[in-house]
Amino acid sequence: MRLKDFLDLPFTCHLFIGIIIRVALIVYGDFHDKLYDVPYTDVDYKVFTDAARHVVKGHSPYKRHTYRYSPLIAYFLVPNIRWGKNCGKLLFSVFDILVTVAVKYLVEYQLGSKKNTKNIPVYCALFWLYNPLSIGISTRGNADSVPCFFIILSILFLQTDIVKSNWKYALSGILLGISIHLRLYPLAFSFPMYLSLGEYKINRNTSIKDGIISLLPNLKQMTLVTSCVGTLFLLTYYMYKLYGYEFLFETYIYHMFRKDTRHNFSVLFYYSYLTMDQLTFDVVKLLAQVFEGIILFVGSLAFGTNPKTLPFALFFQAVVLVAYNSVMTSQYFIWFLSLLPLVVHNFRLKPANALFLTVVWVFSQAAWLFYAYLLEFKCRQVFILIWLKGIVFFCANIYVLGQLVKSYSPGYAFGEFLASVEKIK
Repeated sequence: MRLKDFLDLPFTCHLFIGIIIRVALIVYGDFHDKLYDVPYTDVDYKVFTDAARHVVKGHSPYKRHTYRYSPLIAYFLVPNIRWGKNCGKLLFSVFDILVTVAVKYLVEYQLGSKKNTKNIPVYCALFWLYNPLSIGISTRGNADSVPCFFIILSILFLQTDIVKSNWKYALSGILLGISIHLRLYPLAFSFPMYLSLGEYKINRNTSIKDGIISLLPNLKQMTLVTSCVGTLFLLTYYMYKLYGYEFLFETYIYHMFRKDTRHNFSVLFYYSYLTMDQLTFDVVKLLAQVFEGIILFVGSLAFGTNPKTLPFALFFQAVVLVAYNSVMTSQYFIWFLSLLPLVVHNFRLKPANALFLTVVWVFSQAAWLFYAYLLEFKCRQVFILIWLKGIVFFCANIYVLGQLVKSYSPGYAFGEFLASVEKIK
């Protein structure tokens, strides 16, 4: 079967294949964990399951040491205790599949009635469905597919007419609020989403008064903000009533000051290792966050003010958040990989260039993983080498993002790539 013939299978067939792949890997994971030193199941999955066990007994999920997530994740994994240990993996995989469906509908809206774009929404959805990282993350038991789904669904309501009138902005805000409650990082998405609903006519001839007036929130923006903040507040307040300050600290405050010296791709890995026991004011981390904030702000203004470029603004935000974070693990890559299918059809890249960027990103990551394996499983003292590979990986992330920004062209739809696919047998 030619690649083109496979890609053109009915969308439901692809979904079925995607489900089979995920179920097979979940089953395989049980055997792998028994046979190999490096487990297939994510260590966090065991933490989730233990937290769910405490919930079933009527206790706080935070009785499980290192559980630092919303109690909702523990609630989701209660079936693990009642029915079977793989229920959570199946649930996360379901959210994984739902992301695929949401991507297809959102790209269909983006393309509208453009000619020769019939199959592009499906191709974009398959970019997520068959992505090895997305498959691995969910089947290993990581929960990041859940907030990813709520983010995509929030964009879907914001930018389409599935729900008409201002209710769609309220629903979008509610979903964004839920995703922020589950994971703090979508908070950065709220600013470009807010900007995308405004009308800005500011140029060098605009007076200060007119400029300020144009920035005042309209009804759409107020609806989005109110519903998002209201949802986030209600969820947070309810969990606070149940679990007190422990919930606030473990779920939110801890992550602001977290120093992780294991499984950390960050360029600040070695610095965090050397200063692990120091509680003094961290100037280096503060400066990194300031630079990160400036880039996020500029990116929001550059791409967030136009609804057509909003998905790329969110993708840009996610890459910056991951690359500049003081803690970066493999699951964080899902933050931007889940948004990449929404914009992949807008990159003017030849297949060879796309392959080159993929190789740069994958091999720089693989080099880091090799030395991390030597450290964790072979007890080799390779901290410096891991740190150097972290710098290489950081540069790779920034380089790839820069190339994608240069090649980004709203309205472009795969062009040269589709022509190349036609020739592949």
